[in-house]
Amino acid sequence: MRSVRNPVLTVNPFEAEAFVLIEPSVLEVLDQFRQDTTLKPESGGILLGYRRGLHLHIVEATRPMQDDRRSRFSFDRAPHGHRQVAMRRWQESNRQIDYLGEWHSHPESFPSPSSIDIRGWQALAASQGKPMLFIIVGNDTTDWFGVGVGTQITQLTF
Repeated sequence: MRSVRNPVLTVNPFEAEAFVLIEPSVLEVLDQFRQDTTLKPESGGILLGYRRGLHLHIVEATRPMQDDRRSRFSFDRAPHGHRQVAMRRWQESNRQIDYLGEWHSHPESFPSPSSIDIRGWQALAASQGKPMLFIIVGNDTTDWFGVGVGTQITQLTF
C-alpha cells in the first residue's frame, strides 16, 4: 500500500492543456482492493468527478457491490448499484459530478490491460464521446492509468 497519500496529477495525452487529477481519497479506496493475497478476488467500480473544461478531476471511486461477479482472475460489474451511486452524486451536485471512468484490480505486480479490458474501454469511450479514465490496481504499489477517447486508449505517465 502507498504510505503517503498525495493527489495524482498528470497531463491528458489527448489535450495538451488538460490535466487529470485524482484525489488521495480515491487512491485510498483503490488500495483497499489490491489483490495482495491469493484469497482476494478482482474488484472494481466506477470513477466519479468533475469535467472542468478539458480537465478530469476524480473525487470518488465506487466499491465492489453485492451483485458484482468477482473471482481471482475476473471482475464483472453489475450496472445497477454503481449507476445508482452515479445518479445520486449527479443529482446531489446539481449535475456537476459526472461518470468519468472505470477501475478494477489485477493480480499482477505490474498490471497491464488485457485485450478484454481494451475492447471494453474502447466501446465505452466511443459511446461516451468524451475522455474517460481507466485504472488497473496492481497487487503491490504499481497501478496502470490510461485515458480513452473514441477508440484510442493511451497510458498515462507520471
